[in-house]
Amino acid sequence: MDMALSSLLERNNPRVILVLGASDTGKTTLIERLLAEWNTAEAIAVVDCDVGQSHLGPPTTIGWGVITPPPVGRPKGASPLSGQAEGETGSLRLPPTGGGVTQPFQGWSHVPVRGIGFTGSVSPEGNLETFLQVASRVMQTARQSASRLLVDTTGLVAGELGKTLKRRKAEFIKPDLILALQRDQELEELLAGLSPVAIQRVAVSPGCVRRSLAQREAYRNKQFARYFANAAKQTLPLNRVGLIGLGPDWHTGNIVLSLDALMDRVVGLRHGQGEDLALGLIRDVNPEDGTLTVFTPLRDVSGISTACVGSVRWPT
Repeated sequence: MDMALSSLLERNNPRVILVLGASDTGKTTLIERLLAEWNTAEAIAVVDCDVGQSHLGPPTTIGWGVITPPPVGRPKGASPLSGQAEGETGSLRLPPTGGGVTQPFQGWSHVPVRGIGFTGSVSPEGNLETFLQVASRVMQTARQSASRLLVDTTGLVAGELGKTLKRRKAEFIKPDLILALQRDQELEELLAGLSPVAIQRVAVSPGCVRRSLAQREAYRNKQFARYFANAAKQTLPLNRVGLIGLGPDWHTGNIVLSLDALMDRVVGLRHGQGEDLALGLIRDVNPEDGTLTVFTPLRDVSGISTACVGSVRWPT
């Protein structure tokens, strides 16, 4: 039936939506159209958990922002998400990109980033507990800023790790609606393990193209380059700033104070109240002077209490 997803939103009136799908299934496109469609008088918080292919915040981070309602609503009945229902499961097929009326949502680059949470890695693999802790903290903050919440996720859905990741994430997000993008039936085992919740299966558009590992790495490099474009060197005193390790390289959390071990590593610069204010790149460490030099866009580092050393180096 026409406008199936639009009708679903109006009928269920969800407050929290979780989008699931493997890599390159169109999650980002679906969220863009959903933000255009979910046009209410209320602000919508958007959380981007895709730490490897991030849109809100740089790679290695879970970023979030808020979409505020536009001054003029969309025309009645207009829907960029209209599609045909398939079978008895109510699956939806997305229309081609570019259809529909002009929408107030202008793309990810126009979403102001309100905050980031540094995970130390570009994947939850080997970093599950840290990833979930950071995601939970970011969700709590985002919920306080808007009455509606929309969550994008990584493409890790296969195997026991994928099922565990999505199940535990759903437990603390507590979505009213899950939108599950799948090509065939690849999410069914995962979905069966989730707590009872409304699930709408969405067929992947034939136009979705799988990107190579090289293309995904090139995107990360582009995002890092953009983030650090206006960065400058800052010196952190190690008698005031603590060091902890995040990611699969630092399972014990202990840091080796040598330039060979730390050079070019991405670090999260954490405020005394536990908020990650910015990322940095380690440029020098001097144990004798007790200083750490980082390259960061953060201009005032006086409030930094912890440098969280990640498992990613850039440039690679």
